[in-house]
Amino acid sequence: MTKGPNKSFSSSWKWWALRLLGVAIFAAFVYHLWRLTATLDWSVFAENLMRPERLVFLLFVLALMPVNWWLEARKWHPLINAFLNYPFRRTWRTVIAGVSLSAATPNRIGEIGGRMTVATKEEWPAVVASSVLGSACQWVAFLLIAWPGLMWTAGDLLQGKISFPVQWLWPLGPALLALGFFLGKPAFSGLLRYLNGRWGYDTTQLDYGLTKVKSGLMYRACGYACLRFVVYCTQLYLLLRFFGLALPLLKTLAGISGIYLVQAGIPMPPGANLVTRTELGLLLWGDAPDVAAATVLAFATLFVVNVLLPALPGYWLIVERNDSI
Repeated sequence: MTKGPNKSFSSSWKWWALRLLGVAIFAAFVYHLWRLTATLDWSVFAENLMRPERLVFLLFVLALMPVNWWLEARKWHPLINAFLNYPFRRTWRTVIAGVSLSAATPNRIGEIGGRMTVATKEEWPAVVASSVLGSACQWVAFLLIAWPGLMWTAGDLLQGKISFPVQWLWPLGPALLALGFFLGKPAFSGLLRYLNGRWGYDTTQLDYGLTKVKSGLMYRACGYACLRFVVYCTQLYLLLRFFGLALPLLKTLAGISGIYLVQAGIPMPPGANLVTRTELGLLLWGDAPDVAAATVLAFATLFVVNVLLPALPGYWLIVERNDSI
């Protein structure tokens, strides 16, 4: 008799918690934007956004959004198929469902949880294991692309904070890549064997599935991860152009990649992530009011386009799944 009311109370609590979180994030964003742009002439700024040459940049960003998540699905597809037989259509649906929870959680935590909501309980360990491998591929992209970008664009800033030549840090990214290449799979396999039988989970099948994750498969997944990262950075560059910040292409893309590398290493809720990213952007590109406005709005718009927009169908997939149970 008590199950219904308890479930209703839990749903109501989650409903209010999510909305309060959304209000808090929005309030933090508005305050952050106001603090940085108090002297900006917003009427001129808004008028410039309506120029046709500016709108083209925004249209390209919107067009790249499905490409971004298609690349994520292509990356995850061979990884999940090492453990389960997932057709690509189901992989795509599961990835989009994961976006809905990632909108309100640090980094990839909510994304994995969202994927689990549209999988059966028996599939959860495989979803988690393959998603962890996908995260490893994303870190390959960070170290392969973003680490040199960070060293190139922020080397002078770092030099003032450390007591040794910044050039000594350049080999750190390749060294971590090599370490992951040689020790990553044995360490993951050892973790699965350690967890076998704990908390009621049998990881034998996962350990067996890991044997099917060959180097070629990981190279392919890492290739998709790198392509997706380039698309993501390109979207932000286009948004900076849309909001009026004309910067050199290659060095700006390198700086953007470095910002995402630093932010990825600091798990934070989305609102705090936005502040961190924009502060790093202001360090690289300056803190004049028009530059600050372009930087804050570019990062916020990219979050709306790449996370909130696909989160709507993702939320529908979760509701549809739960209603069918």
